Amino acid sequence: MAELLAIGPAAAVKPPLVIPGTTTPAPPSITGLATYKIETWGCQMNSHDSEKMAGILDSLGLVPVEKDAEADLILLNTCSVREKAAQKVFTRLGQLRMHKRRRPHMVLGVCGCVAQQEQERIFARAPYVDLVMGPRRIASLPALIVESRSRRHALGVFDPRESLVPESAAVRRVSRTRAYVTVMEGCNKNCTFCIVPFTRGREACRPPEAILREVRECVHDGLVEVELLGQNVNAWRHGQSSTWDFTRLLVAAATVPGVKRVRFTTSHPLHFKNSIIDAMASHETLCKHLHLPVQSGSDVVLRRMRRGYTNTEYLDRIGRLRHQIPDVGLSTDIIVGFPGETEDDFEKTMQLVRQVRYDTIYSFIYSPRPHTAAQAWLDDVPAFEKKARLHRLQALQTQIQLEKNREMQGKIVQILVDGPSARSAGQVSGRTSQNHVVNVEGDPSFVGRFMDVRITRSGPHSLTGVWPIGHADLTSHRHENIDRPRNLG
Repeated sequence: MAELLAIGPAAAVKPPLVIPGTTTPAPPSITGLATYKIETWGCQMNSHDSEKMAGILDSLGLVPVEKDAEADLILLNTCSVREKAAQKVFTRLGQLRMHKRRRPHMVLGVCGCVAQQEQERIFARAPYVDLVMGPRRIASLPALIVESRSRRHALGVFDPRESLVPESAAVRRVSRTRAYVTVMEGCNKNCTFCIVPFTRGREACRPPEAILREVRECVHDGLVEVELLGQNVNAWRHGQSSTWDFTRLLVAAATVPGVKRVRFTTSHPLHFKNSIIDAMASHETLCKHLHLPVQSGSDVVLRRMRRGYTNTEYLDRIGRLRHQIPDVGLSTDIIVGFPGETEDDFEKTMQLVRQVRYDTIYSFIYSPRPHTAAQAWLDDVPAFEKKARLHRLQALQTQIQLEKNREMQGKIVQILVDGPSARSAGQVSGRTSQNHVVNVEGDPSFVGRFMDVRITRSGPHSLTGVWPIGHADLTSHRHENIDRPRNLG
């Protein structure tokens, strides 16, 4: 689900020294810019890319701000997975045009997947944009800023066939509890609806020593939860002999001293091996949550999508996982109205959702994307029918979530407090290992704590709990393997 994230003020700013990754002093054309703002649309990968860009800008002496009018540099880090997401970017650029007119020295940039997709066309459509940078060109950000200030319209995109994963020592992490760690970029699949192989390129994997070093650094900085990121994360491998596969990396990350939780996303059903299930069942630090996109419950549609698995094979993966981890939390992605999808095809998707009973689904109406095979096909499901199917699917899922969350009332769960609750003042919010959101009374000092809470109320999208929990309660719930509350902040 697309979300907007603005990186706000930092507690401390590093002094300007050199362009990250080089020994080159930061040029006056960069250090002359005093403030910046980054806005992010899209997935966790985009959010983490924004953290990297913010780290670079911090190291060059720029200070983050929240208001457009205060920013000398504004970067829009974009997503192009859905058509509306790209449209929102150009709408936002239109809003920023007046700021650019009032403050001509301001640098305005488009980054991320829309930048890689549209490239020079962004300058044609919005000539007041100064720079365009694809997602694998983050290390080039300082040079692109310099170029844009000298001649405007600086372009930094990549050849999708490249296998480089840019390393970044400068990362400004937004969360006080969770760290994103990129393990790979790109995807070698050719799903007919997906633009990722073009906007993010082919698969490129970081070496295990670099990944594990970053995990250790995160723990040293007090971040007790790590989420390993990749467009096709469980296809990660290292070396021709395949001595390092994703299972080995997952176990290595889970056993880093000080790590309390490890998550990973996004997985592909073809690469979700039994060894990953075994690891999740064997290591307490591996969260009991899996995001496994199914896209459709119809084998006919799955073949047209080139997903490479059948409904039965997908359900076999889920069955094996639940056999070993009965309380695992499951989420998925589903596309409604793919070309050729019949009412019978859609009903098979509904049957799959009823059978699996996901904790969360991310559901989307199909829209043709450039550089995909399906773009050339007849988009033959009427718009009104797509919307009706999406409504039926979401209504079913809301009911399932409400029923599943009601079943949790009275249970004791452990949460890691992430931050203030989005629902109510005077509350904080945390997540269980299964990725359920729980709200409890508390203040910002609770962030970073693991807390045992009893669920008292439930809705379709979140839970409410109370604390503290008495010793008798914990004794009666020993089978749930709940630890005593502890503060890791």
